Amino acid sequence: MTTNLPKDEILKVLDETIKTDSNIKITTTISQSLDYLNVTIQDNNGDLKTSIYHKSASEPYILPYESDHPRDVHVNIINNALLRAARMCSTVEDFGCGRVNWAVEQDPSFWREQARISIEEVLKIHENTRIAKNVILFLGDGMGISTVTAGRIRKGQIKGELGEDFITEMEQFTHLGLAKTYNIDHQTPDSAATATAYLCGVKAQLGTVGLDGRAKRTNCSSSLDANVTSIIDWAQQLGNKVGIVTTARITHATPAAGYAHVPERNWEGYDSQYFGAKESEQGCLDVAHQLVLRSPPIDIMFGGGRRLFYPNTTRDFENSTLFNSRTDNQSLIDTYWRGHFIWNKTEMNKIKLGSSTPILGLFGRDHMHYETDRIINGNDEPSLSEMTIFAIEHFLKTNQNFFLLIEGGKIDHGHHETRPRYALDEYVEFDNTIGKVKQLLKEKGIFDDTLLVVTADHSHVFTFGAYSSRGSNILGFSSLERFNVSDVDKLPINIISYGNGPNFHASRDASYLYSLDTNSTKYLAPTALPMKAETHAGEDVPVYAQGPWSRLFSGTMEQHTIAHKMAYAACWGDYINRDGCKSKVITKSISNSSHSNRSFIFTEIFILIFSYFYFFFVLATK
Repeated sequence: MTTNLPKDEILKVLDETIKTDSNIKITTTISQSLDYLNVTIQDNNGDLKTSIYHKSASEPYILPYESDHPRDVHVNIINNALLRAARMCSTVEDFGCGRVNWAVEQDPSFWREQARISIEEVLKIHENTRIAKNVILFLGDGMGISTVTAGRIRKGQIKGELGEDFITEMEQFTHLGLAKTYNIDHQTPDSAATATAYLCGVKAQLGTVGLDGRAKRTNCSSSLDANVTSIIDWAQQLGNKVGIVTTARITHATPAAGYAHVPERNWEGYDSQYFGAKESEQGCLDVAHQLVLRSPPIDIMFGGGRRLFYPNTTRDFENSTLFNSRTDNQSLIDTYWRGHFIWNKTEMNKIKLGSSTPILGLFGRDHMHYETDRIINGNDEPSLSEMTIFAIEHFLKTNQNFFLLIEGGKIDHGHHETRPRYALDEYVEFDNTIGKVKQLLKEKGIFDDTLLVVTADHSHVFTFGAYSSRGSNILGFSSLERFNVSDVDKLPINIISYGNGPNFHASRDASYLYSLDTNSTKYLAPTALPMKAETHAGEDVPVYAQGPWSRLFSGTMEQHTIAHKMAYAACWGDYINRDGCKSKVITKSISNSSHSNRSFIFTEIFILIFSYFYFFFVLATK
């Protein structure tokens, strides 16, 4: 039975039922998830979900294949089992996932039933047009379509399944589109200009951060009047909490576009290599400096990049053999930061949730570790999912709405190094994070009030294929249908390869190929063209959306519209007074720290002029 009665009233009713007949024996289990016979029933905030439950004591078969029953009995058992399984599942994901072999797929009724469930599931979608109270943007850096597909297979195979039919967390969202990633001056983009597009709502030139298309890369003077605001600004101006979580440096291109304005993405810190006295004298500030000067500060900022905030005469907290990077002798944290500063998971877990004090967590001297290495090393560094769950629970304790950017930054790094194990395992952790966020929002009863968007900034020249057999290790060699070798040189063919990159000279020697451990993080996939680092690709990237106004993210779109669509859903920025929005008052102004001194001078001049006119034209007439 299902009921909304309090637990004590339920027990009272059951006790009265037992008393009516001494022969009645009732075992009571009350929970949000129950297993009964071969069905699992879950209560997700009032929505009942059913899926198949396998009893551990049950036999793995209904009828032995060698039995002498008529063949039609064998067939009917399969058909009826499929129908029963389909009818017990609320969603096509529950019906279609989890296959460890494809024997069941030989029956056409399997596919017909799966199609029926899929159609019914789409027909049940009701457009959510409420105002988004919260917006969460998941950004998989370098997560193109081929990475999503290979990552899906990798995640399924980690769970012991075939992999190809697995359905990831992001793929369960209600709406899907494609985003065009080109920069205004480049066919194949970089992360700086793309981040400016989906966070600030304008396309820009390659390598520029938080600036419109007039700014030229490395040209400080061209950037001084080209600042653009971001969705972080739009949310914060209305009193919402804002945060950034990344596994890259907190000053790296993606997070930087949310708060900084520089014409060169490498101006992350005052290091005298990329940014130094020349750029400073021209009126520009490095990204790290802009971060600590921002007013009001961003409420939560988690990532790596400690070295960019401390002088190069000081040693890193975690590894005293390494020095920091700043050559201006400034300790930005000690001098400017007015909030909590932490650098490991232990300190993060000590912070009181809901505190109004901003939190800056720099968990790595440079970028954070790959998830695979983090687990092996067992250091005190939080995972992407741990940082994300902390940030959301922290915001929920404040009882304020929020915007949160979550970047899986090291998917991109794995691809640049042509290390597929790293890239795909980073994708798996990224998708796991999405699943944990969905579950937390449902438990807190705010899932339907939160717009979730998953996308990428760009793709990579990453591919897989070669007619590999179903269930083949995605990191390994192809079977080429019945032959495990090339039809040219009779040697094994790698499933994964790259269009360019460092391993262009990969040997086609038999002893070398057979010695490879393709599951290793050290393994470099073969590449077609020579490059020191593998490059981005120019094709469109996926956009998954769930929640208020998620239908806006359907179809093929320009990447910069993502920022506008998120703002539209939440009534932020230019859409504060759109139809359906409640009247809102701007409560906070955001200072552009890169040019704050110049803005302050203009403000002083304006006040002096206003005072002059007021004195002579108002007071003089009294």
